[in-house]
Order: sequence, then structure tokens, then C-alpha cells
Amino acid sequence: MPRATVSASAASQNPFVDHSHLLLGLAEEYLAAARGKAYSRTSKDRSNNMRQYYKLLTTGLACLETVLKRFKVQPQLEANVRLRYASVLYEDTENMLEAEQCLSEGIKLCDRYRFFDLKYNMEHLLAQVLFKASPRAAMKFLDGVIKNAGAYQHTAWIYALRFLKIALLLQLSTHQDILSAHSQLRSISTLADRTADKAVLAIVSTLEALVHLRQSSSAESTEQAQRALAFARSLQHDPVVGQIPQLALLINITDLSCSLQQFDPTQAVPKMQAMQALLESPRDDGNEDGTFSLPVPSQDPSRAPHGNGIVRKDLTGSVSVRFSWAPWTDLYMLGYLLSSMSLAHRNTTDGLRSEQMLKEGLRTLDKNAGKSEFICESVSTVSSRHIWRQTLRCFFQIHLVFSLCTRTAWEDAQQHLQGLKDNAAVIPQQPILLSLLIQYLDAMVNQGIGHLDTALSIFQRPCFSITTKPSSPAHTDLIILSTFNIILILHPLDHVLHRTLPAILSSLHPYLPRIQSTKPLLSAYNLILAITPNPDPPTIPRTKQHLQAALQAAKSVSSIQLQCITLNIMSYKFFKGLVGEQAEKSVRASENLARKGMDGLWRSVSARSVAETLEMAGRVEEAGRVREMGREIARRLPEGVVQWEGEREGDGGGDVVMKRRQETSTNNDIPVYY
Repeated sequence: MPRATVSASAASQNPFVDHSHLLLGLAEEYLAAARGKAYSRTSKDRSNNMRQYYKLLTTGLACLETVLKRFKVQPQLEANVRLRYASVLYEDTENMLEAEQCLSEGIKLCDRYRFFDLKYNMEHLLAQVLFKASPRAAMKFLDGVIKNAGAYQHTAWIYALRFLKIALLLQLSTHQDILSAHSQLRSISTLADRTADKAVLAIVSTLEALVHLRQSSSAESTEQAQRALAFARSLQHDPVVGQIPQLALLINITDLSCSLQQFDPTQAVPKMQAMQALLESPRDDGNEDGTFSLPVPSQDPSRAPHGNGIVRKDLTGSVSVRFSWAPWTDLYMLGYLLSSMSLAHRNTTDGLRSEQMLKEGLRTLDKNAGKSEFICESVSTVSSRHIWRQTLRCFFQIHLVFSLCTRTAWEDAQQHLQGLKDNAAVIPQQPILLSLLIQYLDAMVNQGIGHLDTALSIFQRPCFSITTKPSSPAHTDLIILSTFNIILILHPLDHVLHRTLPAILSSLHPYLPRIQSTKPLLSAYNLILAITPNPDPPTIPRTKQHLQAALQAAKSVSSIQLQCITLNIMSYKFFKGLVGEQAEKSVRASENLARKGMDGLWRSVSARSVAETLEMAGRVEEAGRVREMGREIARRLPEGVVQWEGEREGDGGGDVVMKRRQETSTNNDIPVYY
């Protein structure tokens, strides 16, 4: 980066002016102005803004550099200037080598004059600087700093440094790093328990729950997360802990995530309501930027300075550790997404409320696009927030497309899928999971509109292969779901790859623990087993067993769609061609669920089943009305799904026979859809 030069020759011209302080004041003004340009970086005149940004930033840095190189200032002031200079280099430039050198000299200065707090602040920043070039070197450096802080019994700084190490370890995300993060959390918990720092214990327990959820989606991990959250909640009765709204919200969001991961809507809804109450509640902390303080009453106030550092002391003498989280506006938008997910199971029976929340969240994101509430932020902070919001927008659209597919609104799903692809394309270093979800949705929409060859080619990509090592628990689920859909597409006897079905089913065996612990996957898996040769054609007892298991699992997660499919197959398998009250109840129940789920495909299928049952009972006129209703619904389905088969023999009118091309069961053409 080119450097502007600031002459110090004027210092001798007027001995009554402190030019070092003048330069420091100018530096802050230049840096504040530069960050004002960074704030506007997403506007139309971005290019001009960024040129001005770098010019102002360069001048501000030159002012700080001039003070360090050409003026003899007090040691404490010099240490503060070095910290400021290095922090700007870290946040706004890529000159990590100079930042490291500046901090190393500053740490030596602090050692010489025993400026412990400034030294810890510099070491905290130096660890982040080192992490960019060599993560392992940063970890080793932090271990030494933590050891020294422990020797001097600087409790608040032990917390701050260990929390930093946890944050860096979670960025690496390897299994060994996750285990190391757990070890750091246990160390903090042990110290906080001994010193009775309740707020620290509460946030450690919450972070432990988050790490468990991130590590695995298994029932065991979720149970461990809930135990940690239970302990965190028990501490909220403490007056100190109860006065931190960000901590309360973090606990609620994590608790809600546990219920969503368990597919437990009965628990998710009240937790969602508690989260919404916290988001709407008035707060007087004034920290809209997402920062909050964690009290450390065990720390000796005489060892903590006043100021704006990581460890600080307020006017009452209370010591706290400063944390940085998401701004409240971003948390509010995240609340829309989590609320929609909590209500997704009853979207079609609740006035599409889940979809409305997604659309409202997208409108809020549009309203806040290119804006920042905090004008004096570094370009890296502004850029990170912009990317985070763009990624959040993509996940809103992902859930919206899933919701539209569930109720067979294929045209809207295609439109929003294209918007999702366009938004994801501008995200630098796109998350792997985001790319996988977009590909899966693309396949699902193509399958839904009858383009089975296109869908199959996507489902068979290497990223969804059963032999691929999953990158996350969600990736595991996408591999399983893709395999399910491949089985359904290859299901017809006349498909060239039909003979591969037994091998594909067998390949799912390593994933059975995940399937059996996840009720929606278990329901779908039993549906597949009920209609697929494995390797022999399904017998009646085995079919009944699988369908009952599928229905039970679907009911446990309140999935109308899975219940509808299961009951339709049950009706066809066990009541087709029969006359009686039980047969009519079965087909009526199937029709009712299809109507509740707003599923046009299954409404038309179930309508035909009802009509056939009524005809068998001699109620021809009523059967005709139901059949006509099914035809009308069928006409609104995609062309790739509906085939006009001409007039049925003895039917007088053009009967619409519903089926997905090449996606019918080997047993009397039972329609199978997933």
C-alpha cells in the first residue's frame, strides 16, 4: 500500500503546539472518514468510494506511523498508538507482517514498563494476526500467553484469551480442533466455577451446547447440548446473569435449534415464542452493534483499567470481558428464519404463516441491503456483514423453495430457485452446504415437474454419492435423500437401471443409524421399503409393517406430506376394490390429508381413489363429482406430470390418469412420489 508522508519539521516552529497529539487527532479523523466510505461500499458509486477510502486510510496510517517514528512520546501513549496502528493494519489491510512487527515491539515495551493490560490486548490481537498466516503458530502462541496470565492470576484475561482460542479452533473445524475447543471450554468452566463467575459459566455452557450441535446431528449430541443448556438456564436466576439480554437470546436460539434438529414441533413452537418475546422486549443496554459485557466479579478491580479494551472496568468498579456478537437487526432477521422453520410443519393449515415469515424476512433484508447502522466500521467488518446477510438471504430462499415444493407450487418454486442461484453466485467463497442445497433443490424441482432424466443426473453427482465422505451432518442427510430419490426414479420395471435397486438399497446400510434416529428420514425409508423389491417383491405382512412404521414416524414429526403419501399407499394396497365403511374411511382420510397439505398431485390421486370406492358402493353420482374435482386439480399440474390417456372405457368423459412418468410402482401402478 502506498504511504503518504507527514513531515515533523514543523514541530520546532511552534514549541507550544504538541504535534504528536495533533497528528493522532488527525489520524482518528482520517480513519473515521475512511470507514464512512467503507460503509457506503455497496452503493452505486462504490468504485469512487473505495478510492477515497484507501486514500484516507493511507493518510491516517501515515499520521500514526509518523508519531511512532519521529516523536518521543510517553511509553503508555506509544503502546496505545502501536496497538491502534496494528489493529488498523489487521482490520483494513493485508499487511500482516508489519502488524506483527509493530505488536512485537509494543509487547516488549509493555514488558519493560509493566503495562499488563495493554500487553494482553496486543497479544490478543497478535494471535489473530498470526492465525491468518499460520493457525498452529497462533495456537502455540496463545498457550504461552494463557499460561502467563494464569501465573499472574489475571482471571478476566484468562477468560478472554481462552474464548479467543475457542473461536479460532472452531474456524478450523477439524475433529481434533473440536475436541480442543471442548477442552478449552472445560478449563474455563472449572475456573469460573471455582471463582463463582456465574455469567461466564452461563455462556460457557451455551457455547458447549453450540459446539455439540455443530459437531454432530446425532441424538447423543443433541442430548448433550440440552444438558448444557439446562445448566445455563439454571444460572439465569442469578441477578448478574439475568441482566444480559444477548446471553438470554443466545440460550433461547440454541435451545430452539435443539428442538428443530430433533424435529420436535411441539417443543419448537413455545421456544420460538420465547425467542420472539426476547427480540421484541425493550432493552436499555444501548449495544445495538451486538457487543455486550460479561461481568467478572472475581477479578480484582485494581488490576483492570478504565477504557474500551477487551477487559474493562466501568465507573462502579465492576470488571467485565467484552464480547462481539451479531447486531440486533441481524438477530431479528435470524429470528424470522428460525420462526418460519418452527412453523413449517403446519404451514398449509396455518394460512401459510411459515412462508409469510420467510417473505417478511426477505423484505427486511432488502430494506437493509447496502446499509449499516454503525458508520465507523472497518471495510472487513462491513464486507463480512454484507456476505453474512447475503448468505442469510440464500437460506431464506432455500426454505421458501422447500416450502413451495411441499405444496406443489412448482412455478413459484422455479422462480425463487432462480433467484436463489443468482444471489448465491455473488457470494465469495460460497459455503459448501449452500452449494449442495442449491443442487439438491434443482434436482427436486426437476423431479417435481416430471424432468426425471435431469433430476437423476443431478442426484447422481459425486457430491451426493453414497461413497462420498460427508462434510457436515446436513451433507449426510442430502446424500441419504438423494439416494431415496434415485431409488424412486429407477423404480419402474422398464427402467434400464431398475436392476441396480437392490445394490443401491444395500449401500444405505452404513447410514442406517442416522436414518433410524431421524424420524422424517425413517418414515421415507419405510415407504421405500414397502414398495421396493429388496431383493424379493414386498409381501403383505412386510408391506404392512413398513407402512405402519412410516405412518408412526410421520405422525411424530407432524408431517402432513408423509402421512398423506403413506395413507394413499395403504388405501391402494389394502382397500382397492373393496366395499365397506373401512375402505371409504381410508380413502377419505387420504384425501383430507392431501387437501390439508395443499398437495395438488396427491389431491388428484386421492380424489380418484375416493371416486372408485364410491362407484364400487353404487354411489355413481357422488363419485362423478369427486372425479371431476380430481380432473380439475390435475389440469393445473405440470405437463411433465400429467398424461392425458384418452377416454376410459365406460367413462363418458376424458379421464385424467395421474402419474409421474417412469415413476410408478411395480405393484399395479401405485403412484409413488417423494
